[in-house]
Amino acid sequence: MAVSERVQRILSDVRELTEEEKAQLETELLAEDASAERVWGEEIDRRAARVLAGETSGLSRSEVRSLFAMPPADARARLATLLDARK
Repeated sequence: MAVSERVQRILSDVRELTEEEKAQLETELLAEDASAERVWGEEIDRRAARVLAGETSGLSRSEVRSLFAMPPADARARLATLLDARK
């Protein structure tokens, strides 16, 4: 996969950082990952609670697989149809 110019510039800048600066950058990037994991964990908990309370149902494995096999725009449209049918 080709690397964009923007990524190339960032990599060039990173290569010029001191070891201490690289460590600081790593800490910041890992903190962002941890934050994203926390937020996703909270979202998963909310969704699971809704399913367990009978407020909604999830998709079957075959439905999910068929969505992943589609182009993104088609998958979004199909998902919207599936969700509307469950209301």
